[in-house]
Amino acid sequence: MRIVGGDKKGLTLSTKPGGGTRPLAARVKASLFEIISGRLPGIYFCDFFAGNGAVGLEALSRGAERALFVEKNPACIRIIRENARRCGFADRAEIVQGDVLKVIPTLARRDVDAVIFLGPPYDTGLAHESLIRLGQSESFLAELLVIAEVRKKETLQPVYGALRLMREKLYGDTRLVFYQK
Repeated sequence: MRIVGGDKKGLTLSTKPGGGTRPLAARVKASLFEIISGRLPGIYFCDFFAGNGAVGLEALSRGAERALFVEKNPACIRIIRENARRCGFADRAEIVQGDVLKVIPTLARRDVDAVIFLGPPYDTGLAHESLIRLGQSESFLAELLVIAEVRKKETLQPVYGALRLMREKLYGDTRLVFYQK
């Protein structure tokens, strides 16, 4: 797995050996960052269900100011730290080991523009549950964009509290769903 754009384009990232994580396909990642490219400079980017941190590191490579990585798996946390250090982003990466659903309500209020990427395991309902909590949260007071990566057939609502469905993109069995505050 590699960074596909920005300052660190081409840099190879470590991944968790064996299974247990589902990395975002390179073509989906490239398309995602084309869609949000105008929002990235200076943004606070959150990579929830981070796996090896590839999405958040891609955001930093493309101009995000800071990134928050939330991941439950301790082995993945070690890999995110290693990848952030390898990319030279350790000072711009905040890494939290924990359950995303429990971390969302504890996020400090931030008056910053933010993009949140949700990449939970497919067919678990975690994208839906995360969107419920984010829609009710007052953590981000400024502009907020939330992007959920789900299986094409997974059902999500058009409204989650303060979040409204803005756009959807299909890539085979993968669907990116964009919500705006």
